[in-house]
Formats: sequence, structure tokens, C-alpha cells
Amino acid sequence: MQRWIILTVLTSALTGLTGLAGAAVPAQADEPVPTTVTLGDAVIDAKRPGRVRVQVDYLCSIADEARSLTVSVEQRDPEDNTAIAFGSSRTAETDVICDGTPQTRQVLVQSKTTNWIPDVDAVLTTTVSNIGATPSAAADSKRVKLLATPA
Repeated sequence: MQRWIILTVLTSALTGLTGLAGAAVPAQADEPVPTTVTLGDAVIDAKRPGRVRVQVDYLCSIADEARSLTVSVEQRDPEDNTAIAFGSSRTAETDVICDGTPQTRQVLVQSKTTNWIPDVDAVLTTTVSNIGATPSAAADSKRVKLLATPA
């Protein structure tokens, strides 16, 4: 037992000297990049008024686990309260780039009910999740007027 204690103390002392002498010392991992997401403009497709393109800026750190980017749009018809255009789009996990650098995407959202109405308020919501990172998700929402593109 005494030999084991002496060997442990000697090994620890040599490891400490190696670190002081400039040999390879394990580096500490950098702080993880916080997951963030911000919505940009939403523009109705002139050729297909049931589609809207939403710009999304996001940032997430490298993670080995699942990633997801979801965007939804909801718009009430100002002339008919019962008519609501609604659509949601989830980007495939392989297309969500989480490498610690800012990313910009245009996400296409198809209305499941009626066509989008230009120059009328809509509610945009987006979520990016990066399971395994800290924090694991971020969201943004805002009310905007859907813009129409020239035909």
C-alpha cells in the first residue's frame, strides 16, 4: 500500500511539472454558443399566393443530437373573421446548420387553408432547437404585414 501511495504522489508531481514545462495540457472547452433565432421579412409568392417566404436568422452551437427549425404563419382575413390562413414549415434536421456561426435562411410556408392577403397583418413564430446544447432552444415571434412581390 505504501508503494502505491508513493507512486501516485510521484506521478502527480511529474504531471504537474510537465504542465509547467510547457508540454501539452488539455485545453478547456470554450463556452457553448447560446441558441438564438430572429425573424425577418415575410413575402407572399406572386405566382403562388398560398405560399409565403419568411427570412430567419439563427445561431446554434455544435451538437451531436437533434436540431429543428420551425416557422409558422397565421393571418386573419380583415373582411371575414372566420377565415384564417395558417401554415407551418419544419426544416429537415440535416438542413439545419449548427456550427456556431450565424445562419440565414428563407423558409417557405404554405397556407393550409386560404391564400395569404398582401398588406394585412400576420403573426410569425419561429423556433430553433438544438438538443444537447445550452440553452437547447430559442424562439421569436412578431406581427408583420405580409409583403407582396411584384409579378
